[in-house]
Amino acid sequence: MLVLSLLAFASAGWVHADLKTHQIKAAYLYQISKFVFWPASRKDLAQFQVCQYGEDSYGGTLDKMTGRNVFNQPVVIRRVDGLDEAEGCHLLLLPDANVVPSDQLVSWVKGKGVLTVVDGADNLDHAMVAFVLENQRVRLHINLGLAEQAGLSFAANLLEVASHIKRGAP
Repeated sequence: MLVLSLLAFASAGWVHADLKTHQIKAAYLYQISKFVFWPASRKDLAQFQVCQYGEDSYGGTLDKMTGRNVFNQPVVIRRVDGLDEAEGCHLLLLPDANVVPSDQLVSWVKGKGVLTVVDGADNLDHAMVAFVLENQRVRLHINLGLAEQAGLSFAANLLEVASHIKRGAP
Protein backbone atom coordinates (compact mmCIF):
# COMPACT_ATOMS: atom_id res chain seq x y z
CA MET A 1 0.00 0.00 0.00
CA LEU A 2 2.85 2.39 0.85
CA VAL A 3 4.47 1.70 -2.54
CA LEU A 4 1.22 2.56 -4.35
CA SER A 5 0.90 5.80 -2.36
CA LEU A 6 4.48 6.79 -3.22
CA LEU A 7 3.92 6.01 -6.89
CA ALA A 8 0.74 8.07 -6.93
CA PHE A 9 2.54 10.98 -5.24
CA ALA A 10 5.48 10.78 -7.65
CA SER A 11 3.11 10.65 -10.63
CA ALA A 12 1.22 13.67 -9.34
CA GLY A 13 4.50 15.61 -9.25
CA TRP A 14 5.18 14.81 -12.90
CA VAL A 15 1.62 15.72 -13.88
CA HIS A 16 2.02 19.03 -12.03
CA ALA A 17 5.34 19.70 -13.76
CA ASP A 18 3.81 18.90 -17.18
CA LEU A 19 0.83 21.14 -16.44
CA LYS A 20 3.12 24.00 -15.45
CA THR A 21 5.19 23.51 -18.62
CA HIS A 22 2.02 23.53 -20.72
CA GLN A 23 0.87 26.72 -18.99
CA ILE A 24 4.19 28.40 -19.74
CA LYS A 25 4.03 27.33 -23.39
CA ALA A 26 0.45 28.59 -23.72
CA ALA A 27 1.48 31.94 -22.24
CA TYR A 28 4.45 32.07 -24.62
CA LEU A 29 2.17 31.41 -27.60
CA TYR A 30 0.00 34.37 -26.74
CA GLN A 31 3.02 36.63 -26.30
CA ILE A 32 4.76 35.34 -29.43
CA SER A 33 1.70 36.21 -31.52
CA LYS A 34 2.23 39.87 -30.63
CA PHE A 35 5.83 39.82 -31.89
CA VAL A 36 5.16 38.30 -35.30
CA PHE A 37 4.76 40.51 -38.34
CA TRP A 38 1.75 39.00 -40.11
CA PRO A 39 0.75 39.70 -43.71
CA ALA A 40 -2.10 42.23 -43.95
CA SER A 41 -4.42 39.55 -45.33
CA ARG A 42 -4.05 37.55 -42.09
CA LYS A 43 -5.09 40.56 -40.00
CA ASP A 44 -8.35 40.98 -41.92
CA LEU A 45 -9.83 37.74 -40.58
CA ALA A 46 -12.61 38.00 -37.99
CA GLN A 47 -10.76 35.80 -35.47
CA PHE A 48 -7.20 34.98 -34.48
CA GLN A 49 -7.18 31.19 -34.76
CA VAL A 50 -4.85 29.02 -32.70
CA CYS A 51 -5.07 25.49 -34.06
CA GLN A 52 -3.87 22.20 -32.63
CA TYR A 53 -3.17 19.43 -35.07
CA GLY A 54 -4.79 16.30 -33.65
CA GLU A 55 -5.25 15.72 -29.95
CA ASP A 56 -4.82 18.41 -27.29
CA SER A 57 -1.16 18.17 -26.33
CA TYR A 58 -1.41 21.18 -24.01
CA GLY A 59 -3.70 19.65 -21.41
CA GLY A 60 -6.47 22.21 -21.95
CA THR A 61 -4.26 25.19 -21.06
CA LEU A 62 -4.68 26.80 -24.49
CA ASP A 63 -8.32 27.43 -23.69
CA LYS A 64 -7.19 30.25 -21.39
CA MET A 65 -6.27 32.22 -24.52
CA THR A 66 -9.91 32.24 -25.62
CA GLY A 67 -11.39 35.70 -25.28
CA ARG A 68 -8.07 37.51 -25.44
CA ASN A 69 -7.28 39.63 -28.48
CA VAL A 70 -4.50 39.66 -31.03
CA PHE A 71 -4.55 42.67 -33.38
CA ASN A 72 -8.02 43.46 -32.06
CA GLN A 73 -9.41 40.06 -33.07
CA PRO A 74 -10.69 37.53 -30.51
CA VAL A 75 -8.57 34.41 -30.06
CA VAL A 76 -10.30 31.10 -30.75
CA ILE A 77 -8.87 27.61 -30.24
CA ARG A 78 -9.55 24.95 -32.87
CA ARG A 79 -8.57 21.32 -33.35
CA VAL A 80 -7.65 20.27 -36.89
CA ASP A 81 -6.94 16.82 -38.28
CA GLY A 82 -5.12 17.82 -41.45
CA LEU A 83 -3.37 20.66 -43.20
CA ASP A 84 -6.41 21.22 -45.40
CA GLU A 85 -8.36 22.19 -42.25
CA ALA A 86 -5.61 24.58 -41.11
CA GLU A 87 -5.92 27.19 -43.87
CA GLY A 88 -7.59 29.78 -41.59
CA CYS A 89 -5.18 29.25 -38.70
CA HIS A 90 -2.70 31.86 -37.55
CA LEU A 91 -0.81 29.50 -35.22
CA LEU A 92 -0.59 25.78 -35.94
CA LEU A 93 0.65 23.61 -33.07
CA LEU A 94 2.09 20.27 -34.07
CA PRO A 95 1.98 17.79 -31.18
CA ASP A 96 4.55 15.59 -32.89
CA ALA A 97 6.99 16.80 -35.53
CA ASN A 98 6.44 13.62 -37.53
CA VAL A 99 2.68 14.08 -37.84
CA VAL A 100 3.37 15.85 -41.16
CA PRO A 101 6.52 15.10 -43.22
CA SER A 102 8.91 18.07 -43.18
CA ASP A 103 8.96 18.53 -46.97
CA GLN A 104 5.14 18.49 -47.10
CA LEU A 105 4.92 21.07 -44.30
CA VAL A 106 7.54 23.34 -45.91
CA SER A 107 5.60 23.22 -49.18
CA TRP A 108 2.28 23.85 -47.42
CA VAL A 109 3.37 26.95 -45.43
CA LYS A 110 4.65 28.89 -48.45
CA GLY A 111 2.93 32.26 -48.43
CA LYS A 112 0.16 31.16 -46.06
CA GLY A 113 1.09 33.34 -43.10
CA VAL A 114 0.62 30.44 -40.67
CA LEU A 115 3.10 30.22 -37.78
CA THR A 116 3.98 26.61 -36.99
CA VAL A 117 5.06 25.57 -33.49
CA VAL A 118 6.48 22.27 -32.25
CA ASP A 119 8.29 20.85 -29.22
CA GLY A 120 11.94 19.82 -29.20
CA ALA A 121 15.22 21.21 -30.52
CA ASP A 122 15.54 18.34 -32.99
CA ASN A 123 12.28 19.42 -34.64
CA LEU A 124 13.22 22.94 -35.71
CA ASP A 125 13.10 21.89 -39.39
CA HIS A 126 9.38 21.18 -38.90
CA ALA A 127 8.34 24.53 -37.46
CA MET A 128 9.15 28.22 -37.18
CA VAL A 129 9.16 28.06 -33.39
CA ALA A 130 10.27 25.12 -31.27
CA PHE A 131 9.76 24.99 -27.52
CA VAL A 132 12.82 23.48 -25.88
CA LEU A 133 13.49 22.63 -22.24
CA GLU A 134 16.92 23.94 -21.25
CA ASN A 135 17.94 23.73 -17.60
CA GLN A 136 14.30 23.04 -16.71
CA ARG A 137 13.14 26.24 -18.42
CA VAL A 138 11.09 26.64 -21.57
CA ARG A 139 13.17 28.31 -24.27
CA LEU A 140 12.51 29.25 -27.88
CA HIS A 141 14.33 28.12 -30.98
CA ILE A 142 13.37 30.01 -34.12
CA ASN A 143 13.62 28.98 -37.78
CA LEU A 144 13.83 32.25 -39.74
CA GLY A 145 14.04 30.57 -43.16
CA LEU A 146 10.79 28.69 -42.73
CA ALA A 147 9.06 31.79 -41.33
CA GLU A 148 10.23 33.80 -44.35
CA GLN A 149 8.76 31.20 -46.71
CA ALA A 150 5.42 31.55 -44.91
CA GLY A 151 5.55 35.33 -45.30
CA LEU A 152 6.21 35.96 -41.60
CA SER A 153 8.95 37.77 -39.72
CA PHE A 154 9.70 38.37 -36.06
CA ALA A 155 10.25 41.50 -34.00
CA ALA A 156 13.77 41.96 -32.66
CA ASN A 157 12.41 41.64 -29.10
CA LEU A 158 11.36 38.05 -29.80
CA LEU A 159 14.64 37.15 -31.48
CA GLU A 160 16.52 38.45 -28.44
CA VAL A 161 14.84 35.93 -26.13
CA ALA A 162 15.42 32.97 -28.46
CA SER A 163 18.22 30.71 -27.29
CA HIS A 164 18.85 29.49 -30.88
CA ILE A 165 18.07 31.00 -34.29
CA LYS A 166 18.30 28.98 -37.49
CA ARG A 167 18.94 31.13 -40.52
CA GLY A 168 18.70 30.29 -44.20
CA ALA A 169 16.36 28.33 -46.39
CA PRO A 170 14.71 25.23 -44.95
